Amino acid sequence: MIHSFFANESDSGTGHDSAAAVMMRTDEESNFLRIVKLVQYIFFVHVCLNPRGGMPLLQSVMLLAVVLPLLCLSLVTSSSATPDHHPLRGRWRELTNPPVDQPTKRVSPAEEQRYRLPRYIEPIHYVLNLETQVHTGNRTYSGQVDIHLDIRQPTRTIYVHSRGLSITWNEFVKTYYGVSYNETLIFTEDTERQFLIFVTRETLIPGQPHLLRIGFVGQMRTNAEGFYLSSYLDETGNRKYLAATQFQAISARAAFPCLDEPLMKATFALRIKHHPSLKAIANTPSYASAGDEDGYVIDYFETTPRMSVYLLAFMVSDFPYIEEGQQRVYARPSSLNNTKFALEAGLRILDALDEHIGIPYSSYMLKLDQVALPDFEIGSMENWGLCNYREEYLLYQPGVSTYLTETFITTIIAHEYTHQWLGNVVTNEWWSYLWLNEGFATLYEYMAPDLAYPERRYRDLFNVDIVQPVLLSDSSENTRPMTFSRGATFDAILSIFDNVAYSKAGSVLRMFRELIGIDTWREFIRDHIRSREFRSVNPGHLIESMESVTGNGSFLPDGIDMETFVSSWADQAGYPVLEVRRTYAGQLIVSQDRFYNNKIVNDDASIWMIPYTLLEQDAPWDALADWQWLTVRAARIPSATPDDRWLLANVNQSGYYRVNYDERNWQMLIGALLDDHSTIPMASRSQLIDDAFQLARVNRLDMEVALELISYVRAEWEYPPWESANQALSYLGQRLRGSPDYVLYQLWVDTLIGDVFTGLDVAGVPPECDGSLLGKYLQQLISSWACRMEIESCLVDTREALEREVTGIEVVHPDVSSVVYCYGLRTTPGPDAFQYLYSKLQASDYRRERSLLIDALGCTNDPEELDALLLTAIGGSLQVNYTPQERYYVLNSVLVSRDGVDALIRFLAENHPYVASILGPGRLYSLVQSIAARTNTPEEEQMLNDLLERLEPDLPATVTANVRATVSRNLAWPTSREGVLVSYFLQRYRPIPV
Repeated sequence: MIHSFFANESDSGTGHDSAAAVMMRTDEESNFLRIVKLVQYIFFVHVCLNPRGGMPLLQSVMLLAVVLPLLCLSLVTSSSATPDHHPLRGRWRELTNPPVDQPTKRVSPAEEQRYRLPRYIEPIHYVLNLETQVHTGNRTYSGQVDIHLDIRQPTRTIYVHSRGLSITWNEFVKTYYGVSYNETLIFTEDTERQFLIFVTRETLIPGQPHLLRIGFVGQMRTNAEGFYLSSYLDETGNRKYLAATQFQAISARAAFPCLDEPLMKATFALRIKHHPSLKAIANTPSYASAGDEDGYVIDYFETTPRMSVYLLAFMVSDFPYIEEGQQRVYARPSSLNNTKFALEAGLRILDALDEHIGIPYSSYMLKLDQVALPDFEIGSMENWGLCNYREEYLLYQPGVSTYLTETFITTIIAHEYTHQWLGNVVTNEWWSYLWLNEGFATLYEYMAPDLAYPERRYRDLFNVDIVQPVLLSDSSENTRPMTFSRGATFDAILSIFDNVAYSKAGSVLRMFRELIGIDTWREFIRDHIRSREFRSVNPGHLIESMESVTGNGSFLPDGIDMETFVSSWADQAGYPVLEVRRTYAGQLIVSQDRFYNNKIVNDDASIWMIPYTLLEQDAPWDALADWQWLTVRAARIPSATPDDRWLLANVNQSGYYRVNYDERNWQMLIGALLDDHSTIPMASRSQLIDDAFQLARVNRLDMEVALELISYVRAEWEYPPWESANQALSYLGQRLRGSPDYVLYQLWVDTLIGDVFTGLDVAGVPPECDGSLLGKYLQQLISSWACRMEIESCLVDTREALEREVTGIEVVHPDVSSVVYCYGLRTTPGPDAFQYLYSKLQASDYRRERSLLIDALGCTNDPEELDALLLTAIGGSLQVNYTPQERYYVLNSVLVSRDGVDALIRFLAENHPYVASILGPGRLYSLVQSIAARTNTPEEEQMLNDLLERLEPDLPATVTANVRATVSRNLAWPTSREGVLVSYFLQRYRPIPV
């Protein structure tokens, strides 16, 4: 699943029952019935021993004294037996070879175990029957589920997940020696833990067939979760209804009773009854469709492979599709023409993954569908054979969509298609190992498109899109390890879907790939999948596959095994900074400690097994020395690099860590960048900018050194280094706005972008970039900076380009539309341009274009236009049919300028109750915090304080405290060490002639 990006933290409590105690307590109903039978048995024996009634009952009991302890022992053993839990640190090996997966051998916290299923029972196969009247908008549906169970120890208690369902009936079918027996079971519902707890009359014996049938009625949800109701307006304005699913992580239980944990894999046979005006699709193809007596249709679907229940998916809609080969793309009728790019990209990416992995997708599934849903909150989902996407993440409209849309669609398809193997064929056995799913998918977001479209250089986006952003967030004190659990509740699991599970895991796996080489990596992927096919995985299984393909970790340094290496990255929070200090006497001193974004700590206990490469000045890039290792806190090693030549570590940012050097080496690197930056690899140039600036921000490096290094980009024509510089420049611009040094900052930025901007065409595709993907990225970035710094030619070009479109002369090219619309709107006099873009928004049915137009409208600096735009988010004189997400986009869009921030303050002061009720309190809190982040002066602080007074009844004290703390830091920044050093640099800066 794409992170939406996703989620936050809430730690689970502790001090609850142990796993064994939970298992004993949850069988207490069964024990009660056993005791009743025991009493009955005593009376039965008494009668048998004393048929004429001459012996007192007490004497009969005494005769049974020897037998009773044995009976009681049998009862306790039967009811309290627990699965084997082996708390082996970091390495899990199966001690037996059962037909289904063993549970994780690592002991879970007691609170988490309370919400987990017992392991003595496993699902084998589901038959799910559903009936819906969704065509009318009716949310009520009914169903029956048959769950074929594997009983793995004697028991009388069966646990099944259920949330918000009404159970109408049940039937239990057990078979002994070929004879089936049916009974209706007594059950209780534990709503807190979302369990149905069924109790059988007799003890269930392992090895015999057992079937639990449950009839139920449910209400389709309205929040794109579980089995949910969705709708759209057709071209005539009529509302059309559809039903779709989103079960990850634990929402299958909200659709039908099931054993809702990823470890509990089974096969699924699905039958859906619906109105004939609609069609049903699911993970597998439909093999039959039959009319019912009431005029409805029943669709029957092929049985799925063995898979986790959260991957089950189905949809009932009137969506048409386009297809080629085994792939289809579904969308609402008016958007079907916008699905062609997704189909073409899906075909190419699946072919690339088939070849790369070496295990064809068709060996598991017969088809692969993609669906563009009108509302899908999480973004996208990898259901096996049926991938779901939010419309704007899948649809591409020629002549309207931009290169950014093309990139996003391509990478998101690659993410979900990678999951078809890594996530679906093999699945994380519990959500604490989510990174084993999402890390691989994040890595292949860029790797698979690069295989499918090598000319686009998607590989060069990975560091700036994935590695560098997560290095920033993962440097917090509050970050978590990759392997981690906050509990088994819905919110606790949802909080694990964060950038650690996605971006950090993808970055660490990329480091593993670079370390063992691409050919060995492909062997590893195949072994990882084949060895656990249709089963689940934990980090121990990844370790086993890496050992298998690398000769038991032969690449590792002496004394370090694979488990130690992998665990140092998966089980520790944060990441290290590798300090490389040259003695200039034939030695290097390398050391490590954890990198924090707010302090330097040299006594942290964490130690990583760090692989690193070294590149010397004038050495060929393809002749890197073998990987070297730092596995202790610090080491002194020999170095043959001449003292007057620079040394570069972690070449191309292959490792997941930062690198710092002694100042002399930094100065030699800066000199090389200023003299001829092409002598340093492009990815390393980007890395140097990012590392230097973040090291300077925590006082590990002089800020002047970092700013001097960034200044080389005035001669840079590659996008990735510029994007790294963009992050630093944006931060400094936000901090300096409103200060006396802001003019100096503008002059500095003008100098940096000047030469590159001169070679660009703001309103067209620059010939120097030849229309390449990275060239388009660079064009938009530089053009945005030029207009933001109020370079006259940029403002004139954008104004004239927008005026040509408004007057019907020439439509702005999609790839430059965001810059042209935004800055052209700011400089075009009169309301015509604003009204034109707003009318275009109203007329558009294409979500990506609507988002772009909302952002553009938020760029206006006219107070009346800003006020009118903000009112549309809650309903004003200007009306538009927004989605809930778009209402929030509108309010966020104005934050691009100080004029917009002021307008948002005015708007919230008057309309905050409506914002909280329509968008939710959380959105209101987020907007206030965004305003605080953009508050730099005492005058702006007073405006915010006035707003806080108006909002005081609606804001929690913690939010208000965080807002005031943010503003205090902003106002204090100019006199902080960082602020003073930046000011000193800007006042002294003199560009070196190029």
